[in-house]
Amino acid sequence: MKRTQIYIDDELHRILVLESKHKRRRMSNLIREALREKYMNQEKRLHLLDSIVGIWKDRNFNVDQFIRDLRKDNRRKRIYE
Repeated sequence: MKRTQIYIDDELHRILVLESKHKRRRMSNLIREALREKYMNQEKRLHLLDSIVGIWKDRNFNVDQFIRDLRKDNRRKRIYE
């Protein structure tokens, strides 16, 4: 395990102190847990994304047409139908 030092603002420190007392765990453990959730799960997501890259490569999909269809103003049509 490597030792590191970080600076946090007063509000974040207050929250960590309260959470530490509530969960009866050290602030360092809470910080490590939060970092693992944030960054280690991101690696898993990236791996999943890599596994599905190219899944639509053979589809004919017109992005411009899709956006135009989304932006069509059909409010009047819905109101008066």
